[in-house]
Amino acid sequence: MLYNWRAMIGVIAPTTGVAIETDFHRFAPEGVAVVTNRIPFSGNPTPEELKDMVDCLETSAKIFNQDLPFDVVTFGCTSGSLVGGKGFDRQCINTIERASGYRGLTTSTSLLDAFKALGVCSAAVVTPYPDETNVLEKQFLEDNGVHVTAIEGMTSPRCTLDELSDRPHEIYQHVKKLELTGADSIFISCTGMNTFDIIEIIEKDFGLPVLTSNQVTLWGALRAARVGDKIPCLGKLFTI
Repeated sequence: MLYNWRAMIGVIAPTTGVAIETDFHRFAPEGVAVVTNRIPFSGNPTPEELKDMVDCLETSAKIFNQDLPFDVVTFGCTSGSLVGGKGFDRQCINTIERASGYRGLTTSTSLLDAFKALGVCSAAVVTPYPDETNVLEKQFLEDNGVHVTAIEGMTSPRCTLDELSDRPHEIYQHVKKLELTGADSIFISCTGMNTFDIIEIIEKDFGLPVLTSNQVTLWGALRAARVGDKIPCLGKLFTI
């Protein structure tokens, strides 16, 4: 039996962590195959390190340039696909398409599409990034028409990204501390964190639609592949 009889999705994921693979393989609909290739990354999400990672995007995308029926190849990294400012995600897409020969996509592109699909235009944001990367993320979102009402980093010497990736309850507590005044959505940024099991809970508790990096990456890739399954436990986004 073919596992990709409906769609085949390629994912370019940073070398740190397995959150995106775990989430995609848990929730990919029947008949959708997911193939992952890694892109070198130090694990330190500073602007400089993120740009170094993106320098390897073309090489990482070339592995998909084979005789396989990929519907889309997506760069599964939020900060990496927006670090260069407005339009940088489109540059990444062009790189992927040139190197692979398949339709390209990025997490930040899918995020912008998700905001439009939900009809929301402001967000309170939590990330595991340092302040200088949060500044760039805020600027990217606002330059693309999404008002950032608050943006807070979650990591500290006591709680690292690696620890957060496997502690959704810690992420929930950071969301709980967010100032939500003026926000019509919540965005949890970073494909390195497992958030799927708390999306529905956060939406119920705080009364706002929730977007997370892996959620919008999966949603965007499926829609690009013309797979329209609804997965209500992954939030309002997956019900429209």
